[in-house]
Amino acid sequence: MSSILFANEESGYHVLRLDNNLHAVGIAPAVTVGAEYELVGEFQNNAKHGKQFAFKEIKLLPPDNEAKLLAFLGGGLITGVGPATARKIIKHFGMQTMEILRNNPAELAQVKGISPARAKSIGENYLAVHEMQSVMMWLQRFEISLNLSLKIYQQYGKDTVATIAKNPYVLIETIDGVGFITADEMAKKLGVAYNGTFRVRAGVVHILKVSAETDGDTYVTLPDLLKKCCRLLRINMEALTPTFNQIVEELCLDRVVVPVDMDGVQGLQLVRFFNAEKAIAQKLLSLMHENKQPTDVDDLIEHYQTLQGITFHETQKAAIRQAVTGGVTVITGGPGTGKTTVIKAILYINQANDYSTLMLAPTGRAAKRVEEATGQSAMTIHRCLEKFSHEPRDSYITQDMVIVDEVSMCDCLLMSSLLRKILDGTKVVFIGDSDQLPSVGAGNVLADIIESGVVPVIRLTQVYRTGEKATIAINAHRINNGEMPCLDNQSSDFFYINAETPEQIKTEILGLCSSRLPQYLGSDSSKVQVLAPLRQGVAGVNNLNKNLQAMINPPREDKTELIYGETIFRVGDRVMHTVNNYKQEWIKHHEEGKGVFNGDIGKIIEINKMTGEITVQLEDERVTVYPRSELSALTLSYAITVHKSQGCEFDAVVIPVATAAYMIMTRNLLYTAVTRAKRLVVLIGKQENIQRMVNNTYTKTRNSCLNKYLQYFKDMPY
Repeated sequence: MSSILFANEESGYHVLRLDNNLHAVGIAPAVTVGAEYELVGEFQNNAKHGKQFAFKEIKLLPPDNEAKLLAFLGGGLITGVGPATARKIIKHFGMQTMEILRNNPAELAQVKGISPARAKSIGENYLAVHEMQSVMMWLQRFEISLNLSLKIYQQYGKDTVATIAKNPYVLIETIDGVGFITADEMAKKLGVAYNGTFRVRAGVVHILKVSAETDGDTYVTLPDLLKKCCRLLRINMEALTPTFNQIVEELCLDRVVVPVDMDGVQGLQLVRFFNAEKAIAQKLLSLMHENKQPTDVDDLIEHYQTLQGITFHETQKAAIRQAVTGGVTVITGGPGTGKTTVIKAILYINQANDYSTLMLAPTGRAAKRVEEATGQSAMTIHRCLEKFSHEPRDSYITQDMVIVDEVSMCDCLLMSSLLRKILDGTKVVFIGDSDQLPSVGAGNVLADIIESGVVPVIRLTQVYRTGEKATIAINAHRINNGEMPCLDNQSSDFFYINAETPEQIKTEILGLCSSRLPQYLGSDSSKVQVLAPLRQGVAGVNNLNKNLQAMINPPREDKTELIYGETIFRVGDRVMHTVNNYKQEWIKHHEEGKGVFNGDIGKIIEINKMTGEITVQLEDERVTVYPRSELSALTLSYAITVHKSQGCEFDAVVIPVATAAYMIMTRNLLYTAVTRAKRLVVLIGKQENIQRMVNNTYTKTRNSCLNKYLQYFKDMPY
């Protein structure tokens, strides 16, 4: 290899110039100029760069002459050895150099200018590089990405190969990102027993993880777990049961899982969810027992009413009073019930009492919205916690009160992390709509807190939003109460378009999003968001995104594009980040930070076709770069699912209502979609399908333990 044209340290993507001047592209561990490698892959023709070799495997070949040895040793790969030092070492040891480095690096001290300490350091650095390269190349046999390979190597180091060769299924327990299928394929290639206990144990852990990720469950009942294991492992129940019972005992003893008893039904909970839900319960109860009392609360409420020229409902007064005097308070209500007005009054009383307040929300959009509505600065929970990552472990939030808006979006892991940083004596106020869909992540935090009856809850039910622009709020409450929304098109903010087929729905959406709604709103198409219940189908997210992209951001010669899987990414596209990545770097003007999170929306501003990198500017002006290996975290977002819209607010929302499965087309899904709109809602479909959604009160029950833990710990002394 003659030179490295490009190397991305995070993704491992390399562009190499070979000795024959041919370019080779692919994922590789650390490589060095002058060294010889064996590449396995295929030739391909790149539209911009011509013929190049795309490799899937790369293997370092040992140098077979002193020139190659010098190129390898002096290439900068080994810390402490540059070209000059490499020449002296090779002059002294010749072709025995590699043997010396591997087996007896202390002899390097024979070379003039190399002390015994430096000789030891060079030997250790060489072994570390050699070991990492060997492990990475070995893992490539299993088509594991470099990022994942690095995580595996960081976990197991020099024992990586021996550990995985013995039991590849252990990766499911220790490495996030390794699923059962990957481990199962590795086991087949390595000849690990198909019906062995390793595989059954991996199946149990995998199902617990998947249940959390896809269904939001923090525990799974033992009967359900056994049934799912039978399906996953393709072993009948009678044959599997003895091994299953043995594995459950082992996992409990190893503290991988915790047994739970939910009303007489036994279940298993991964220890991280047990720790999170238990910590939430204990912290909330602790916070309720310690708080300082403000003064003149009722007088300040009256004074605020006079200043603002408003009159609070008694329920609103109760919410304000409870928030500023209690340790923990939940304030819940639908759109137009005055939640923002209550928050502003709380902020006023805090200021009058010289109490500081921290405003938080789960997403950037939600934080921005509450900041604009109240005039109080706000940040995301993730951003708040990220600040503490640079502080000592014993540092805490110092404000007197923490207000968390859109708390229905908080999963148990996020809530646990936040509460861990709140000091006893701090007042905590949770604001949210308990009738919306639950969090994307595991747990049912808001619902469990409310249902426990342990924490004071104030429900705002009176709708105050009136006038011409009030139909969104009114119709949302009608839906929530099991009544059909008003579809007479007499308002200026809520419209209905009849469409008999999915094709007609799609056609209407394309016309609305590309021209009609932007003209009506006096804005561009980025202010219009399609919220679809389904991913698949003609009127589903995937198909709508392709069609909306073609209409709103069509291909042009000056717009670079990149094909990734079945998606075409193009400069100018609206995209959404779909997984939490606490390490992803970003820059905003002159500020730098880490953390891009599920639901962050942005626009592609640059695509580097040579490296496969995509640069995205998020809505809060943060700019972040995605290497090709991380593009699975991006999706087009002209249309998104209703679940992904939680905590967001859009100027205009277009909702396709097509015939679909009963458990998908539910009342709370329609309610959540309608409440995402700030200025305008358009429902498209048949009225009978809308009626079905309004009538359908089905909600998938989440398996969570927070309610139980709140009940269990409430009578314990603090």
